[in-house]
Amino acid sequence: MIISHRNRFIFIKTRKTAGSSLEVGLSRACGPEDIITPLSANRGEEELRRAEGGQGPTNCHKRPLEHRGWKEWRRLLFRGRRTEYPQHARAPQIRSFIGPGIWHSYFRFTIERNPWDRALSRYWWQKHRWEEKGRDNFPSLSEYLAWLEEHKPHWLSNWDHYTIDDEIAVDRVLRYEKLNDELTELQQELGLGTDIRLPEQRAKSGFRQGRQDYREILTDNDRAIIDRVCRREIDAFGYRFEDG
Repeated sequence: MIISHRNRFIFIKTRKTAGSSLEVGLSRACGPEDIITPLSANRGEEELRRAEGGQGPTNCHKRPLEHRGWKEWRRLLFRGRRTEYPQHARAPQIRSFIGPGIWHSYFRFTIERNPWDRALSRYWWQKHRWEEKGRDNFPSLSEYLAWLEEHKPHWLSNWDHYTIDDEIAVDRVLRYEKLNDELTELQQELGLGTDIRLPEQRAKSGFRQGRQDYREILTDNDRAIIDRVCRREIDAFGYRFEDG
């Protein structure tokens, strides 16, 4: 998540859509007055951001009265440690952090991606994280998708990140499939003199095994799960399984 008071924009970070890489690019235009949530230091993402001339984590801790739940309050009261804003904070959360005045006056944007392709990216990323801890026997793709539908549907669908009351609450949804072109337009729309394009070295990339098209990998049942969970963004943006 980035809330740029300098440039009057809000970037809502969705899952498996090059969000971390875009944060690197956007942070080049940011300054010390902005809110920038951390990237993964142990995966070299903050090092990449520094190398790219970006602004690192800034003003990323909640103010005391923004803390919610016993876990956050216990951390604050007994350890004196403020909780960080979620990097994948959702639109309603962000609006509550900054208030409706700033929310409505800033340009709000996010990224969306073909949901079937995104599901594969999620699977390989999660499998990599499992195996780098020395574990084996990660579920098959079909087993994993079935588990997600039952237990973590929000890991498959980004819809709730950029909507409020089931309505799209951003000014622009960038399309992952043509992101470079979208960013050129966005830079002009925001009036930024700083290059916000993605770094050549992408964050969280290189985990997907093989480059087979999702249409060659997903079974009919796999597709049906994604269709059900991601129906709202499929309908809203006209995604079609056959388009690739």
